[in-house]
Amino acid sequence: MPALIATKALQHTNFTAASELLLNLVRTCPGGKTIALVGPTQAGKSVIFRRLVDRLAADLREDSPGYMPIVATHVATSQDGRISPKHLAMKLLAVLRHPIYMHIGSIEEEGRHVPARGRDESTLRVALERALEARRTLYVVVDEAHHLTHTKDPTVRANVLQSIKCLGALDRTLVLIGGYELAYRGLFDSAHFAGRLVVVELAPYGDGGADMAEWMRILKAFTGLLPLAHEDTLYKQADLLLRASHGSLGLLEKILWQAKVRALASGGFIDAQAIRSSLPAKAEHRTIRTDIDRGREALQRLEHLTIPATSLPTPKKRNDAPFKRKPDRRLPTPIKVASDD
Repeated sequence: MPALIATKALQHTNFTAASELLLNLVRTCPGGKTIALVGPTQAGKSVIFRRLVDRLAADLREDSPGYMPIVATHVATSQDGRISPKHLAMKLLAVLRHPIYMHIGSIEEEGRHVPARGRDESTLRVALERALEARRTLYVVVDEAHHLTHTKDPTVRANVLQSIKCLGALDRTLVLIGGYELAYRGLFDSAHFAGRLVVVELAPYGDGGADMAEWMRILKAFTGLLPLAHEDTLYKQADLLLRASHGSLGLLEKILWQAKVRALASGGFIDAQAIRSSLPAKAEHRTIRTDIDRGREALQRLEHLTIPATSLPTPKKRNDAPFKRKPDRRLPTPIKVASDD
C-alpha cells in the first residue's frame, strides 16, 4: 500500500501490535501450523507482509547452494476475480526456480515452445511439494490470500484447499495474509485447518476510549503533513473521518489525499467542505462495512483460534446513518493527544 501522504508508513497501536505478534508467532512456530493475519482493506497488511519476509530473511541468511528458507508470493486472480490452483502452483514454482516452470523461458525469448504435457494440477502439486522439500523451505508466506476464497464451485474450492495443504508440513509454517474474507468465506472451515490454525487480527479503530485516543494521535500526525485551513480541522472532523474510513488508516489517508488534491486545485486549504467532498460513495462505504462486520462476526466463531493483537475493545456496531455526526460529540480545543514517543 504506497503512502499517499506520509513518506513512510505511520506507526500506530493496532498496526505495531499485529505486526510484532505475527512476527513472534512465526519465529517461534516449529512448523505444521497455519498462521493467518486478517483485517480490513487498506489497513497495512501488505506492509506487514513485506516486513515479515524481510525480518525472516535477516534471521535465516545462509550461503548453502539451493537453500531457500522463505518462499513468498502474492495471490492473483483471473479477470472474473477467481483463483486458479494451477496459477498459484506456477507462481510458487517460479519463486522456487523449479525447472517445470523455468523451462518455459522468459518473455523476451521468441518462439519458445511451451510444452503441453506435464502441466496438469496434480503434476504441478507434486512438483511443488518436492521443490519445497529440496529447497528446505521453512516458511511459505502468501499475501492477498483472501483471493483463494473467490470461488463458488465446490470442486474448485476443494482443489484450492488441496493446493494450500501441500504448502504446509511438519517442519514448515504457512502464513496467510489477507482480508476478512479468509475468515467468513469458509476457507478456515476445512477440517484440514482444525487444530493447525492461529489467527491474528489487524483490527480497525472504533470510537471507544483507547481507540479514540489513538485515532486522535493519528490525526495529529497527519495534521503536520497537510495544508489545513486551521490547525484543529482534522480534530473537529475526527468522528466523521473515523466512520467514513471504518477506522482503517489507509482509507483515512485516501480521504485526506483527495481533500488535499481538491484544496490545492482551488488554491486553498483543506477545510470541512473539502473533507466532506472527499468521502467515499455510499455503495463503497456499505460494501466495506459489510466486509468488516462479516469478518469480525466470523472471528467471534474462531475465538478459540484467534490471538488478540491489542487489548483495545471491539468497536460496537452502530445503527445510525453513515457519516452522521453524533449530536452530543464535543471535541475540546486544543485537542490533547498521546505523545508520539
